[in-house]
Amino acid sequence: MSATEFGERYDERIAAQMLQFGSTLGGLPAYLGIELVRIEPGRLWARANLEPELITPSGNVHGGALAAILDHVTGAVVYPLMAPGCWGATTELKLNYVTAVQAGAVEAHASVLAMTKRSAVVRGELHSAERLVCAAQGTITIVTPRA
Repeated sequence: MSATEFGERYDERIAAQMLQFGSTLGGLPAYLGIELVRIEPGRLWARANLEPELITPSGNVHGGALAAILDHVTGAVVYPLMAPGCWGATTELKLNYVTAVQAGAVEAHASVLAMTKRSAVVRGELHSAERLVCAAQGTITIVTPRA
């Protein structure tokens, strides 16, 4: 699906709130320094700062930190497209680690490939110094609140 196909279900108000408050959520996203930068229908851009404490004995950032960033952005990209009150849960995330990463800034991009009322297939990429370091594809289950 293209961004124009998501335009009808895109809630610009939700996207604006995510940009405004996204870096104040706390928890793991705050620990990883994830900041949402831009949101369009079905697409999201973010950045994060990988701190030295995330370095493993081999001298590279732990893959779990990269996975957590991609899990966060691939889940977040669907929120402006969901019906009010719904929430998303990652039910599958496949990662391809392309190259080792050092501490410092990384940029993430997420896009929705397909979406129904109950699930979305998403793709994410993580770049360091404009080089692809990790790619992901996942499924987000969309949960409707019970009455």
